[in-house]
Amino acid sequence: MSSIFTMGFQKKETVREVAGESLKKFILIAIIAGLPAFLEGFDGEIYSFGSNYIVPVLTGPLYLSIGLILTGYAIGIAIFSLVGGFLFDRYSVKNTVILSVLVFSAFTIMTGFVTTKPELFIARLGVGIGVGIFQPAGVALLGDIFYETRGKAVSVWATFFSVGLFASPYLIEPFLPAFRLPFEISGLLAIIILALIVMVIPVTYKKQKKTSRIKLSGVFNRNIILLSLSIFFFGITLFAGYLGYFSDYLEKGLLISTGHAAVIASMAGAGGFIMAFPIGFIADRIGRKYMVVITSVLIALGSAGMFFLFKTFDGLIVSTFIFGSGWGVYVDLLVALGQDSVDDRIVGTISGFLFFIFNVGTIIGGPLYATFLSAIPTFSQFKEGAIFTVIIPAALAVIFTLFTKKETKSTISEHPEYLEEHSLKQKS
Repeated sequence: MSSIFTMGFQKKETVREVAGESLKKFILIAIIAGLPAFLEGFDGEIYSFGSNYIVPVLTGPLYLSIGLILTGYAIGIAIFSLVGGFLFDRYSVKNTVILSVLVFSAFTIMTGFVTTKPELFIARLGVGIGVGIFQPAGVALLGDIFYETRGKAVSVWATFFSVGLFASPYLIEPFLPAFRLPFEISGLLAIIILALIVMVIPVTYKKQKKTSRIKLSGVFNRNIILLSLSIFFFGITLFAGYLGYFSDYLEKGLLISTGHAAVIASMAGAGGFIMAFPIGFIADRIGRKYMVVITSVLIALGSAGMFFLFKTFDGLIVSTFIFGSGWGVYVDLLVALGQDSVDDRIVGTISGFLFFIFNVGTIIGGPLYATFLSAIPTFSQFKEGAIFTVIIPAALAVIFTLFTKKETKSTISEHPEYLEEHSLKQKS
């Protein structure tokens, strides 16, 4: 049995073997593997909340530029989500995550130093490439350790992502319109997380077994198709609404102060942070399909409240919290249900595919909302844009989850030793 201080340097035991030895080691691996999600949420929300200051400094107050630059970020994630998922199934998972975090750290720091629009586009594209690789690889790593812990494990990713969302508005708001320091902090945190991954995550993920070829029908089955449609429409909602123009809507459409807007925006992170793990825990108990449906409903309700039902500070706080409670874990649970639905040998590829479809939606979301806005957008323009690019796509995302099939059969042959020992003690 390996020591927690040598887990990342030995090659004899796999991630599954080490994680199965004790609950303590499983938790440690899950926490370290989930830390890159904090980077994703932290950097993404720093840029999202600050974009209506960052972009005008470089390009003038062109609202289309916000959507286009956000699209560059989404393009990087979309294309390289397929790469990250592919590498998970065929190469070293640990090295894949390390490389992607290095790319992320370089370009998140670059974001703080840009002086022109092309530089900003390149920086956000580079950040998107890093996130695009470590996002599916990280979620696949957590979700594919054991079938019994899939919901709880991916909720660790969701929890750290939400912490990043919650913290970032408070960090960038005091510095605006300056924005260099927050991105420097993001890069520094990436280097620290990189060192922890090197020390803790074992080199070998799982033992590969030679078996028969997987049929195409086993890859693109009913669940994968429906989940792809759901996550596609959510991608539109997310990048059109919360990550694209929500802070602008609060400040320019509702005339809310920057400080109050930061508090409202942070509630999405608070919702995810508080609710992600409980939802993941319940998903492992009652079925991951049901919690995918419930979280998608929370997103739809929150979106309607944020952009249509409420104008008051309190109403927006509650709506954004509800939205974050769903968003915080919806994507990761949806991917976990996709992992449930395919052979263990292709969970990385499927995870990457679902993230790719999600990010195709995100590419559309920002520019689509921008088409509804003039150079000086009015409240009615924000409202009309939200109905077609946020609220309706969120409702469609719910509908497709309703027709998915609950999966109850494990696709993973290994089981955690500590759970088996606990089960034997209870029987005796």
